[in-house]
Amino acid sequence: MDEEREEWARILWDYLCLDQRLEKSDVIIGLGCHDLRVAESSAALFLEGWAPLLLFTGNVGKQTAGVWTRPEAEVFLDVALRMGVPRMNILLETEATNTGENIRFSHRVLKERNIPVSNVILVQQPFMERRVYATFMRQWPSQGELINAIVTSPQLSILDYPHPTVGTASDLICYMLGVVERIRDYPSKGFQVEQQLSSSVLSAYNWFLRAGYYPK
Repeated sequence: MDEEREEWARILWDYLCLDQRLEKSDVIIGLGCHDLRVAESSAALFLEGWAPLLLFTGNVGKQTAGVWTRPEAEVFLDVALRMGVPRMNILLETEATNTGENIRFSHRVLKERNIPVSNVILVQQPFMERRVYATFMRQWPSQGELINAIVTSPQLSILDYPHPTVGTASDLICYMLGVVERIRDYPSKGFQVEQQLSSSVLSAYNWFLRAGYYPK
């Protein structure tokens, strides 16, 4: 990215990344995607002792359909096992195909196993943190329970994120534009809670549209 593009991209990145402080929790939920660093980060958090249980959720999505032959959760499982996470501490949810289903179906897996949960750590890509939080707050079937959700991601800068397996800097910009659109549009559809979009974020979004980028 040239200097101007990087400046506008950082506005989006800084808005979408929540940088929440970790707390000891009941379960770490790794949301499936095409970025294996999410699986690695989820497993590392377990091995560091942030929760006694690790749950991977995901079938195939837009980035993995036709690329992976197995559900994202199963691919993530392999990563965690290689890193030394005991199989007995890992749960799988292999039906979800979007973020809302990741949340609801993970809740179902825990309920079916009578696992009480009051604190959750959610792991996804950095630019997905705000969307995951907004989705969780609307989609998790709390049924009056008080649930504390913390969203985190692999600790990467905007310049570190691009990688041959996940795309270029231009791909990242298009992904971020898509997330901004969903944060804007999904509350009215009942998919997420409302999140304020600042004038600077909207300016960055419109700048990239005028520059020829398109939301993914």
